[in-house]
Amino acid sequence: MKRLAAWCCVAGGFLWGIKPLYDWLVLGRMINTGYAPSDATDYLKFLFPLLCLGGIHILQSIYKRKVRRSAIILAAAIIFQSLFHFFEIYALDSAIPFGLLFMFSGIVLLLIGAFLLKRKLQTTEAAPRPLVRLAQSLFIITLLFCALPFLSGFLSDAIETPILILLMMGIGLIFSAIGLVLLKVIQHDY
Repeated sequence: MKRLAAWCCVAGGFLWGIKPLYDWLVLGRMINTGYAPSDATDYLKFLFPLLCLGGIHILQSIYKRKVRRSAIILAAAIIFQSLFHFFEIYALDSAIPFGLLFMFSGIVLLLIGAFLLKRKLQTTEAAPRPLVRLAQSLFIITLLFCALPFLSGFLSDAIETPILILLMMGIGLIFSAIGLVLLKVIQHDY
């Protein structure tokens, strides 16, 4: 069961990370332009972050109380991100500010959860170094993602779009890499 959860994290993180690149390169989407769902992946993208909950579950089951707080916060962050993507597509004409409710809250929770995870894993001798580095990377990329709106006044959309895509890709791909490391931990290769 743990192996399946880890593979879900790998797949979900990969799809979560590749979707922004696909939107930009294949569908020609830019930030701050708004778009109506037009691709099959638009209707499924809310599932990608949810698959990463498998990795959070494994972290919790392996490191128990040490990462409990960060695991709960990261799980909430992932659920909020998923809710944002769900309502962005399925409640398109709603006047409810889903970005503020779910995207902003999810990113803040992701930042806090990644920071706590990084701190706890750094002091855990049993934690493999790649997992610690991935937690540190998740914190840094999320922090940069949080800082980007404050810099957007200085950047054009043509410059800001690739930066945002790289940061969004980074978050998803880090979750995918966390899933891969957890697979090795489960197999006792670390």
